[in-house]
Amino acid sequence: MTVFLIRYAEIALKGHNRGRFQRQLGENIRLTLGLEANRLQHHHAQFILPASPIEVQPFVEGLRKVFGIAWFAPTQTCAKRMPAMIAAGVQAAQGAIHSGMSFRIRANKSDHSLPFSSVDIERQVGAAVLEATGASVDLENPEAVVYLDAAVEGAYVYTEKIHGPGGLPVGTSGKVLSLISGGFDSIAASYLLAKRGAQVDYLHFHVYPEHKPVLDSKIAQIVRGLSAYTFSEHLFLSSYLPFEMRVLELKDGDERYEVVAFRRMMLQVAEALAFERGYQAIVVGDSLGQVASQTLENIVSVQDAVSIPVFRPLIGMDKVEITQLVREMGLFEAAAAAYKDCCAIIAAHPVIKAYLPAVRALDRKLEMQAIVAETLENAGHFRIANLNGM
Repeated sequence: MTVFLIRYAEIALKGHNRGRFQRQLGENIRLTLGLEANRLQHHHAQFILPASPIEVQPFVEGLRKVFGIAWFAPTQTCAKRMPAMIAAGVQAAQGAIHSGMSFRIRANKSDHSLPFSSVDIERQVGAAVLEATGASVDLENPEAVVYLDAAVEGAYVYTEKIHGPGGLPVGTSGKVLSLISGGFDSIAASYLLAKRGAQVDYLHFHVYPEHKPVLDSKIAQIVRGLSAYTFSEHLFLSSYLPFEMRVLELKDGDERYEVVAFRRMMLQVAEALAFERGYQAIVVGDSLGQVASQTLENIVSVQDAVSIPVFRPLIGMDKVEITQLVREMGLFEAAAAAYKDCCAIIAAHPVIKAYLPAVRALDRKLEMQAIVAETLENAGHFRIANLNGM
């Protein structure tokens, strides 16, 4: 039977509250993999998970998505006796090393009662692997590594460490509401907040008079895909039509402020939902200078509309970095799919450096509070777990 070692890194640096992070990580692993409560065991700075042959690949795919995991490894176990570790090390090496390759043995002994050192393990297992495979030893830059961990609860042998996503377990850093547009930026921003331990739910603004077309669109696919990482529960949908009806007659240069006004409206709707539902901050996908609406002056003018914290995790990233992150998440095709986005159909030539007094005056002219109230009144609330059936 395969046994997974699951290691965390940042959590181990925590102080008196470390146990809370460890418990949340264990719960998230159980939820992701659908495990019974007592199957995942915690020992020191790692989790131990037995897996049947048919579970190995699904577990690998699931563990890659659990924030808080530094790395994990499918291992074989053996007795904590030197002959058993030598035999297990040779068996593992024969599956990963062939003549002409270079290798090294990397041993770790955390069971201090054993009558040999980690160096003893490396030397004796290395000699046996050398004889069995005909490979060469390279301690500095080996092509393959055989790992042996002699822990209190057992000995583990493996040849691969699979990187996890790192970060902190979702559920340890509060709740945030992300403005999800369906493009690359908002997907990446949501992912990065979840990576820091926040539970992320979503608010989407659309161009339709009713919500059904959105539920049949890529938006449902995106939030379901994100939820594999973020453990999200709720999707809120709001039509931008109340705003659009108020700005149809803008003139005298006010139309250049339409995007800034729209973004202020979105934040105000999000803030109202946050206060009502217990979210502590809003997340947006702004990247400084990437588009006209995201100049520093415009960001400041939009931020002015609310008092709640607004997180912008992409602020220093460029489009290539953002797109690559979404690709690694497996959501590139969904993000690139055609969709009628609100921001793409308003104000073709927005103001570059918004003048804050003019922005506030436009709010009053539009009666922004009335727009926000109407938008909230017609907002839809959907459980993400139920979107598959829609």
